[in-house]
Amino acid sequence: MSTRHRFILLLAVLLTSFWIAAPAAYAKETRTTVPVFVDTDIGVDDAVAIAYLLRSRDAQVLGFTTVSGNTSADNATRNLLTLLAAAQVQLPVTVGAPAPLQVPASRTGAFVHGPSGLWFSQGQYDVSGLPHDAPAAIATAARANPGMTLIALGPLTNIAQAALRFPQEMRGVKVVALAGSRGPGNSTPVAEFNAFYDPHALDIALESGLNVTLVTLDAFDEVTFDSQAFPQQLAAEGGALGQFLAAPLGAYMAAQTQGAGGMAAIPDVAAAVYALRPSLGTPQSALVDVSADQALTRGQTVIGLTMQQRVTMIASDEQMSALADQLFTVPGFDFSMALYQILMQRPDNAQVVLEVKGRAMARLAEQALTR
Repeated sequence: MSTRHRFILLLAVLLTSFWIAAPAAYAKETRTTVPVFVDTDIGVDDAVAIAYLLRSRDAQVLGFTTVSGNTSADNATRNLLTLLAAAQVQLPVTVGAPAPLQVPASRTGAFVHGPSGLWFSQGQYDVSGLPHDAPAAIATAARANPGMTLIALGPLTNIAQAALRFPQEMRGVKVVALAGSRGPGNSTPVAEFNAFYDPHALDIALESGLNVTLVTLDAFDEVTFDSQAFPQQLAAEGGALGQFLAAPLGAYMAAQTQGAGGMAAIPDVAAAVYALRPSLGTPQSALVDVSADQALTRGQTVIGLTMQQRVTMIASDEQMSALADQLFTVPGFDFSMALYQILMQRPDNAQVVLEVKGRAMARLAEQALTR
């Protein structure tokens, strides 16, 4: 082989190596973050989830709105300001809805979050001077950040109002909401807490055409932490923010486990991590209905995943009975077309996440909060 041929071969090898290595290096250098806006009824699990977002390299946190749920909207706002002070972060905060749209506000969040929502760790802040139009704040952020992700950690009262008042701005927003359950509930036998607290708001959000992903109780119950070791780890390795979180988190987990110890879920972490790392969940297109007005089933979410489930959610038994009669009495009756026409009356209105990689999500939160 001539010297010239050797040089050409060497040059080809070097160029090939560069083009193989370059994309990985380039991707690392241009790593993008997810612009997120957070709507929260901040109790203890919200505080941990928000702390994760503030510490995560994958999130660009744009601002916050508060809503009643785990505690009052004013308490939630004071809790949020306390958390931001501990994190040494300044971001826009707007006070939101003080009550659900139609049903009385539940105060049962105090059982696990304490009377102020943060187990006596709340700072003394005057929130009267803060802006109080949460839907407008969400719309403003959406207008300035096309394609942003709105993480709804509490009841969807503010989101429903934003969808009604600002449909154009909300059209491009990706909503990741901690809400609903396909299996048993945690507020009643059939209802998850956020769906129970304001079922009418969830119904509006689902029927408004928003791009909604529900991280359900089925999924978020899989994101668990050691109820004794994790608060201790935060206190020892989490800096000022971890030390702040450790005390209310310990009380929250003790309430959740009734003092028995062991593993305990931190639900809101699931929604926060999923918003940044959707590969850790399994979304499915679904038709979702919410029971809003019946006492025993208030907040129950009926989730249709199969064609049969969807059809029976849309058509009445009378209609389905008529189809059964036609199937066996009308020659050439196109049953498949009849079912298709029923399905077209109500297209799917949400993505639902019923399963997540809970251990991986918990590790990400632990790493972000203790590094």
